[in-house]
Amino acid sequence: MKLKALLLATAGAAVATSVSAADLPVVAEPVDYVQVCDAYGAGFFKIPGKDTCLKIGGRIRTQIVSDNLDSDADYDDYSAYARGYLYLTSMTDTEIGLIKTYTEFNSEWNQDGGDGSVDVGDAYLQIGTNFADVIIGRTTSLFDGFTGAVDVGVIGRNWSDQGTLQFALTKSLGNGVTAAVSAEDSSYRDGDTNSADYVGKLGLAQGWGSVEVAAALHDTVAGAADNYGYAVRGTATVNLDMLAAGDAFVFQAAYADAASAYLGKSTAAWDLAGDEAWALGAGFTHYWTSEIATSIDGSYLSNDDADYDRWAIDGSVGWYPVSGMVVALDGGFASEDAAGVEADEAKIGARVQYTF
Repeated sequence: MKLKALLLATAGAAVATSVSAADLPVVAEPVDYVQVCDAYGAGFFKIPGKDTCLKIGGRIRTQIVSDNLDSDADYDDYSAYARGYLYLTSMTDTEIGLIKTYTEFNSEWNQDGGDGSVDVGDAYLQIGTNFADVIIGRTTSLFDGFTGAVDVGVIGRNWSDQGTLQFALTKSLGNGVTAAVSAEDSSYRDGDTNSADYVGKLGLAQGWGSVEVAAALHDTVAGAADNYGYAVRGTATVNLDMLAAGDAFVFQAAYADAASAYLGKSTAAWDLAGDEAWALGAGFTHYWTSEIATSIDGSYLSNDDADYDRWAIDGSVGWYPVSGMVVALDGGFASEDAAGVEADEAKIGARVQYTF
């Protein structure tokens, strides 16, 4: 009897222990869920385990442009490419200020060369301090203002549109006023190597539009008539929302002395001789509906020292069926007179692009 009672007690204890273990709550391992970072705008999410928020974006662009239609060239010739962009933007709130990084990767298959390529576009670090925003890296030059209104731009127009390695400071002065200064790699402007151009800009942005003035001191190449050249620019943008939402007109004037690259015309001979030149640019965009717009822009460049004149005009019709998508047709014409030698250029093209 004692043995039987002992066996029954042991079995009962085992059953009780099993039931108790089954009733105990199971502790799940911690999971890092992706969190949205609304503070930095749409598309940002927090990297699990870090204080950094990341935004991933991109673009696919396909384009075809005719050969010069105002020449004896074969009209069957054309240029075409398919290009992909990957954009990575990070934002981190730190003790020294908000730190932003931006990296752009490009990949392209070009019909002209029959091959592909991969490279890096803009890449920079921006630190938002109490004093000013500091930018270190490669991004758009502070001198650049209006760079076109059309969707494609099959014809080259004369204005500054250049990304450069730079160190820049930008300060908001309140009421829409901003001031900025930068040191930019001179070699991007056909200047001396291992040297810097110095750029300053002052801007005002209001509900009606904006105005900007910019100036650059350019370190010329060895052997130039002047050790330094310079360029100045003024740009005015007028919002025309009273016509249609998104409508705008832009006018720009620029002058350069031994700094032709700041006019979108890199000519070493002009800079070596210390030539003076000036350029005008303008553009207008009108939205017929929220999905269809027409744009036109153009430029005029003149250098009396070299007996040179060039004017160019370009226009496009764009269809924007969904956010981020552009389907556009574009045409342009340019006429150049270089010391009495005239050359004309006419092209048409099309682009389909989606940005996400």
